[in-house]
Amino acid sequence: MTDWDDLRVIHAVVETGSLSAAARRLGLSQPTIGRRVQALEERLGLVLFERSADGYRPTAAGEALLPHLRAMAETAAALEREARIQADPGTGLVRVAGGGWASRFLAERLARLREVLPGIDLALDFERQLPDLAGDSVHLGVYASVPDLPGLRSRVVARSAYAVYGARTYVDRHAEARTEARFAACDWVLYDSERVRVGSDVDGYPLDRQLASAGNARILRLTTTDLMLSALLSGAGLALIPCFVGDVDPDLVRVSPIVPAMEHRYRLVVHQDVGRSPRVARAKEAIAALFAAERRLLEGEAGTAVPA
Repeated sequence: MTDWDDLRVIHAVVETGSLSAAARRLGLSQPTIGRRVQALEERLGLVLFERSADGYRPTAAGEALLPHLRAMAETAAALEREARIQADPGTGLVRVAGGGWASRFLAERLARLREVLPGIDLALDFERQLPDLAGDSVHLGVYASVPDLPGLRSRVVARSAYAVYGARTYVDRHAEARTEARFAACDWVLYDSERVRVGSDVDGYPLDRQLASAGNARILRLTTTDLMLSALLSGAGLALIPCFVGDVDPDLVRVSPIVPAMEHRYRLVVHQDVGRSPRVARAKEAIAALFAAERRLLEGEAGTAVPA
């Protein structure tokens, strides 16, 4: 009989392609992984991997085992999730992940969430992309872009409007900021989506092309939303940001109508099994209610409207 611990090692090597990566995933040493792979091969009488400088690739025998390994891995993960659900008292840690602007929205309201979630310890992670929600490291996600993966369940909890904002000091010095001349005459702060190269809650609007067609090269490119906001507040130029960020800051002023092409629909995401956990279910409903309560701010209706 081959126990699951040995097969789990083989599965990790197949998934990662190297002993070192498999060791990091499983929390074991690289020599231990190597010895266990070799011992299992000897016990089965099969060569499961082709060794090379580029890593470990499954042989034909290894490929034949893959469907069974994956099925066992999925069953083991489901068993662990069910055990956690059954042992969940409805209190404890709930870890939530979100992209740049979404994580900021939640961070500024954690105190309110804590009041309505007695017994729940909330932790918030900034993750550019949706992390693995099938384990016990991250329980919920709030993202504008959600991959189509087995077991994930999501629902739209908010529509986030975007508009162009500038620091009051900058706008006072540049009257053109309030007109269509802004694209040619003003400095701009842009999210550097080309450098980051991931789907996010801040890209998606072709400002680059619009500024290029206007012959404007006065652009400051930044790779996080926090850096964007810091540059914007310093008076570095104009930026396209969510209304829920710009409308609440007294040092910023909205200089454009809402840009419909930039609307982001935030989804609250959970794994179907993890979402059955009492404490995760409580946190999920509280977060959904929080977004609903802030609907006017999120949709750009709470600030001073700019005529179209």
